[in-house]
Amino acid sequence: MNNAEAINYFRYGFDDSAHGSQQTFRAIFAAMEHPGQLVTIRENPIAPEVFNSASAATCLTLLSYETPVWTDVDWRNPAINWLQFGCGSAVVTEPCMANFAIITKPATMPPLDCFRVGRYEYPEKSTTIIVQVDDILPGTANKYSNLFVDNTAQLDLKGVPNKFWNQWQQLSGLYPVGIDIFFTCDDVLIVLPKIKWIKS
Repeated sequence: MNNAEAINYFRYGFDDSAHGSQQTFRAIFAAMEHPGQLVTIRENPIAPEVFNSASAATCLTLLSYETPVWTDVDWRNPAINWLQFGCGSAVVTEPCMANFAIITKPATMPPLDCFRVGRYEYPEKSTTIIVQVDDILPGTANKYSNLFVDNTAQLDLKGVPNKFWNQWQQLSGLYPVGIDIFFTCDDVLIVLPKIKWIKS
């Protein structure tokens, strides 16, 4: 990549970097304070098409040169260079190397135990995963595709495979280690922090 191409990647992002990051951070914090609730990220940054606006805003806010990131996006996709130059992150080749991961195809995502779950001495050293879903609908009777709170179906997250929920149940019993999951769809964010509150 030449210098001109690299500079183009810096043009991606928020219209106002400081304001956009602050507003997005507040939205992320609200989503983490209220697990399972839909939170709208109103900032709509310029980003590669493979990432929806909520994912892109989250990346621009949370990623830095200290945040190795893994994604299922093809390495030839311009999004890889955007993560490197626009967000300043090192893109790693294996999920277990990442502090942050972005899943654009949840049906084929790696098992959750392929990512970092942290250690009991350092539970914060785990992977935060963004999972882009096809749609978010009111909860139905399908126990495999739904987000449950107190045995009540809250949301149906389209595109999330059945095996994900079994893996999440296993990890949620290991608290304080585990993985924070961010689900995004268009400009909406839902957070499942690594605490044992989800039931099925």
